[in-house]
Amino acid sequence: MEPARTISYRDIVEGQACEREYVITPAVYEHFLRAFDDRSPIHVDAELARRRGFADRVMHGAILNGFLSHFVGIVFPGANSLLLSVDLRYSQPSYLGDTLLLSAKVVQKLEAQQVVVLHVSFVNQTRAYTAANGRVQVKVADP
Repeated sequence: MEPARTISYRDIVEGQACEREYVITPAVYEHFLRAFDDRSPIHVDAELARRRGFADRVMHGAILNGFLSHFVGIVFPGANSLLLSVDLRYSQPSYLGDTLLLSAKVVQKLEAQQVVVLHVSFVNQTRAYTAANGRVQVKVADP
């Protein structure tokens, strides 16, 4: 298990950026299905998904949200943070086996609340397009 980084609010600056790769592995997909039981046909039936114009089963957008939760709680800002809001727009589908690069940039610091606003994007490196982007708000404590 990866230890959480510990970045304090005072050490974060506007313009600061961080990124991390995630892969939609069979284990990620199966864990998601077991945890949430979302077996909508487009997510589990490859033939139906292809008939609807997709390359294969479309992975759940919430899998990206899970990667984002990991990123905020473990990678940046890390252990001192609490995810307050997520506004994520999915522009292209992701598929089993795809590698996604999650990039985050601090676009604003709200001093009174010790909140940082991050612009985030998921670039699908396997398929060379942006799969999702948006903004998140994160409360960050000083230890």
